[in-house]
This record gives sequence, structure tokens and C-alpha cells, in this order.
Amino acid sequence: MRNLFLIQIFLLLQLFPNAFTQPVFAQTAVTLTPAAQCSVPDFRYPDSQLKQHWPVLNAGPSLPFPDQDYLQEYFSRYPALLKQTLTAAQQPGHHPSLQSLNEGHLQPLAHALQQVWRLHYQGDFIAAWELGNSLGPVGAVPGLYARMMYATLSVSDSTDKLAILRDAAQRSEQLLPLTPDDAFARFGLIYARARILELLPTTQASSTGYLQSTRDTLLQLIREDPQNALYPATLGGLHAGVVSRVGSFIGSVTYGSTAGKAIAAFEQALLNEAQLPVIYFEYARALGMINAGKYRDQQLALLQKCLQQPVLSAEEALNQCQCQELLTETIANR
Repeated sequence: MRNLFLIQIFLLLQLFPNAFTQPVFAQTAVTLTPAAQCSVPDFRYPDSQLKQHWPVLNAGPSLPFPDQDYLQEYFSRYPALLKQTLTAAQQPGHHPSLQSLNEGHLQPLAHALQQVWRLHYQGDFIAAWELGNSLGPVGAVPGLYARMMYATLSVSDSTDKLAILRDAAQRSEQLLPLTPDDAFARFGLIYARARILELLPTTQASSTGYLQSTRDTLLQLIREDPQNALYPATLGGLHAGVVSRVGSFIGSVTYGSTAGKAIAAFEQALLNEAQLPVIYFEYARALGMINAGKYRDQQLALLQKCLQQPVLSAEEALNQCQCQELLTETIANR
């Protein structure tokens, strides 16, 4: 058996001489169709309504509600973040809530952070990013999340999309030392990198070194929070991307990726949270990348379930629009 395995490896090396020395990606980047033309309902959560609906709205990231108690604990845990936020309060044109922080009052900053999320959930991703960025590093992390959703869901041009994601990744890298073990900040960085990998052609993607680090961070996040749905879903998409380019066998030997691992990761994501449209969309898209003919019926079932989920935010509504577009395309290709 061992000799047979060695013979297989030898043959693979003859066919794919670089398969074991550098990442292999498709010559053509994977495309993700935005839902920019979709009609989205008006989602607004004034005053206490944001907190009331927070557990459902924030089911993906699963963050605590950003009130002053949250900020107090966050700044206590990350003193370097507090120091840089106070430094930002000294800069010209700083947000008024930062001045209150200088005076020891957290409530104004908490209200401003909540407004970042309100803007995000109503689909004003650019405004959410701009407000978050004006709040210093504590607001930049949710602001960058909004910016990445804008790139993913609303930007059609792949060059523009890539530029936004690269900028978001660079900013996330700069912020991460302030909150080195914060799960949301770490996920933001690897999300940006995963989307960048989808857009890059072979030679550029190979030189990033993102694949290994992104996978390792996702596995660590899953160990830390096994109930989170976004982590296994992102890992499933990563596995599917590898398999679609090099197949399960080479994917398994070189990157530890197989079709079975991709499917298992998405199934775990649905077990963790079965009402997020994005999970159904990414799962169906991944199956199409792996083997559209083999998984056509499963794709259709997932996309139909996606459209049955209640949506409470513009982000979810746009994810659902992507499901509708992919469903129409999948039916047409049967």
C-alpha cells in the first residue's frame, strides 16, 4: 500500500511539478456576482429596537451588544486599543464622541458604535465604514466589516472589488496588534484574504501566502467558538475553492482540502445557524464549484431554503438576492 502511494505521488509530480511547492489556483479568478441591482426593503432600527433585535441581526458574528458595559470591558482587555483611541481623540476633526471618552464618558461612543451597525443593517455600508473609521480603531473594525460587505454584495467591477478588499486587509493587519486575540478582528482579516484569493489569478494568488494562514486561523477560531456558523462556512468555501482548481486528491495531499471536508464544514455551519441566507448561498455556490452536475439537486434545495428564510437586514436581503440569481442560473443550466 505504501509503495502504491509513493507511485501515485511520483506520477503527480510528473503531471504537476509545482503542486507540492506552491499554491495552485485556477488561471481565471472565481467570480462572485454582486446583488447590487436587487430591490432591498428599508431596514431601520431606531433607539432600543437595535438592541431588541440584536441577537438575530448579529447571529453571524455573534458579538455582544456594543453598549458602554461592552466598551468598558473591551478597553480593559485591550489597553493598547484604548490608548490609540484616546490618541485619535486629539486629532483634528475627530468624532465628538471621542472627546467624551477623553472625559471618561463611554455612552456617546457606544451610541456612535451602535449607529455604525444601524447603517450597516439598513444597507448604508459606505456610511457605516466612514462613521466607524472616524471613531478610531474601536470603530474601524465594524466599519471595515461594512466595507467588505459593500465590496462583496454591491461592487460589480472585479478590479474595484479587489482594491477595496486589499485596502480592508491592509487596515485589518494594522489594527490586529491592538486586539490580537479578538475573534471578530481576526475573522475580518481572514475574510478579506479569502475573498482576495477568489479574485486573483494563479501567479498572484500563489505569491500571497494567504491560503495556509487563512485555513489555520479558521481552524483556531472554530476551536475557540465551535458554535459560530461563519467560521465553518468560510472554511468550507476555502476547501471548495481548492478542490475546484486541483481536485480532491491533489487538494487533499497538498492543502488538506477535499470535497467531503467542504461539505462537512457547510453542514456544520447549518447546524450552528440555519437561518442565515449567506450560509445557503455559499454552500450552493461551493457545490457548483466542486461539481455542478453531481450536486445540482442539492444546490437547488439549498437555494430554495435560502429564499424561505426571514431577513431582518439589508445584508441578509442582498444575500437572498444572490440566492435568487444563482437559483435562476442553476435551473437554466439543468
